[in-house]
Amino acid sequence: MRAWNDRPLNRRALLGGFAAGLCALAAPARANTPAEDYVTRIAADVMNLANNGKKGPALRQKFADLMNRYINLKGIADYALGPYAKKLPAGRRDEFYDLVSNYAAALFVYYVEDFRGTTLEIMSTSKQGKFTVIQSAITGSGGREQVRWRLTPSGSGYRVSDVNIKGVWLTISMKDRFSKVLKSSKGDFEPLFAELREAETW
Repeated sequence: MRAWNDRPLNRRALLGGFAAGLCALAAPARANTPAEDYVTRIAADVMNLANNGKKGPALRQKFADLMNRYINLKGIADYALGPYAKKLPAGRRDEFYDLVSNYAAALFVYYVEDFRGTTLEIMSTSKQGKFTVIQSAITGSGGREQVRWRLTPSGSGYRVSDVNIKGVWLTISMKDRFSKVLKSSKGDFEPLFAELREAETW
């Protein structure tokens, strides 16, 4: 498994922005708004997977399915490509989205034990333009960590468009990494695809 010491965020830090927010939803203190109810529904599904004791590709696929249900991964993936988004070959767009989904799920599974038995306190909910932002606090074996959720309207409900932990947004951390790889390869997507495929070996 390759070391990530040369990257803007190592694997654990990147997962923190993504999986910690998801997996730490065991017992929210309140859920009075539709947005808070939505976060609570994520909790039930995520904690069920986190605590079922299963491992390997089957669990990774279940997490990928779950995240595709709740999170706008295509939007995150497109944002992460930045100016390179227009250069992604049209015929490989679906492949790219699948790889990002699998990559995110693999991160989640790799550290899932770190987030078992945690609880969430919803501290506030506010509107910021088109976004609904939920400020929460996670309490677990590692202490107390604040997490911000950015939700966007989707049909009659919501989708998670970003998560912030330790002051870092998931979309920004992914964009930093993808841009670094693509800049190094002079816009060749193969190295990025290869890096995303490494998730299958974790």
